[in-house]
Amino acid sequence: MSVMPRCTRRSLGALLVGTLCVAAVAQEGPKQITFGDKRDLDPVVSPNGDHLAFASNRTGSFDIFMLTFGKTGVFQLTQSKKDDRYPSWSPDSKKIVFYSNRTGKGDVYEMARDGSSGFLQLTDRTDLEEYPSCAPYGGGLLLARGPKKAFQLRPKMQVVLADEKGRANNARPLADGDEARFAPNGKKIVFVSRRTKNNDVWLMNTDGTQQMQLTTDPQNDENPVFSPDGDSIVFASNRTGNFDIWVMDADGGNQRQLTTHAANEKQPCWSVGGYIYYTHYEGETKSNIFRIDAP
Repeated sequence: MSVMPRCTRRSLGALLVGTLCVAAVAQEGPKQITFGDKRDLDPVVSPNGDHLAFASNRTGSFDIFMLTFGKTGVFQLTQSKKDDRYPSWSPDSKKIVFYSNRTGKGDVYEMARDGSSGFLQLTDRTDLEEYPSCAPYGGGLLLARGPKKAFQLRPKMQVVLADEKGRANNARPLADGDEARFAPNGKKIVFVSRRTKNNDVWLMNTDGTQQMQLTTDPQNDENPVFSPDGDSIVFASNRTGNFDIWVMDADGGNQRQLTTHAANEKQPCWSVGGYIYYTHYEGETKSNIFRIDAP
């Protein structure tokens, strides 16, 4: 019988230990990022991976806040008496577009990352306009638009696209839906539609053609966002009884669950740093931002 040389056994042992260490790191649990006592929502990481913008009502109404990774403290960017929500970054990470109800209608605004140059109003229609998303190339702007009607909790929304942010008032309709986000290469759009009586994730070209349903579960699938390489889509689903974070291939295949907490977890954002940030709800009045390792 052959005997393994001592040096080989030592090498094998080191390899096994290293493998176990890698497995332990890969199984690291969720990490809490914000620690407010109110509701921190709508997390979105800048394209360069340096900053996290989010909405919070920690000072009263919802405002936009920002933290910079590696630095302490949270910087408040807006101070409106009405809600500011749904921040989204410009491709160069220097500006933020967001929804605001400061005029009572629901419009889209833009501001510098440090809030130093005031607020530029991009839409001023009578419609409700929200969920803005900057195109990765060319200066275009996606948003959701719907009629602002009294006593209507949720109007029927449309995904609309402006080729330039300055023309957002005249954005053209692409599809019945909401929560639209560009693919990293700017050639596809992922969005949510209720055309099947519950929320599902859909995909289309940027001109609105070839609309394809990606999820078909009878429960709600929401908040879809592409991975930085465009190969995957992360989303929230309550198909297991409460909302958790899920991921699938960009064509809808290989759907799998990433979080299993008893609390609702929604609004994922896939960062270039290899993390998925999301909102962890701790009841009706409190939520914070958490992150997990991206698969």
